[in-house]
Amino acid sequence: MATAKTTTTADVFDIKAYSPESFKEGYEKFAEGVSSIADFQKETLNALMASAGAFTKGFEKLTAEQAAFSKAAFEDTVSNVKAASSSKTLNDAMELNSKFVRTSIEKNLGQINKVADICAETAKDSVEPLTTRYSDLVEKIQAYRP
Repeated sequence: MATAKTTTTADVFDIKAYSPESFKEGYEKFAEGVSSIADFQKETLNALMASAGAFTKGFEKLTAEQAAFSKAAFEDTVSNVKAASSSKTLNDAMELNSKFVRTSIEKNLGQINKVADICAETAKDSVEPLTTRYSDLVEKIQAYRP
């Protein structure tokens, strides 16, 4: 019959392996790791701020574009109403209104394209800093894999 080996605390914790030098070395590695994490988080915060800034700029551009378009559309409408109301015949008024509707539709379609372009550009510019940070995170994770 085999006898069971007894394990003591001294066997589990080899006190001789822990020296001031090994403690100092371990602490320096730990401090370096904490510093690396802090630097990474700082860069991530900067990326978030850059993303928010890009979104804000895009939103401002979109708002300015829409305000200018609305103002121009209002002025066009007012001038069309004035021209139609000063027409000599009903046919002249209908013809002016028909031209106005046609050009308004064309302008609105053009504006839709401008808005879509601004939104796409804003999305691209807003996501770019975050994509870079994500790539850096993946690289860091890959570096620690065995």
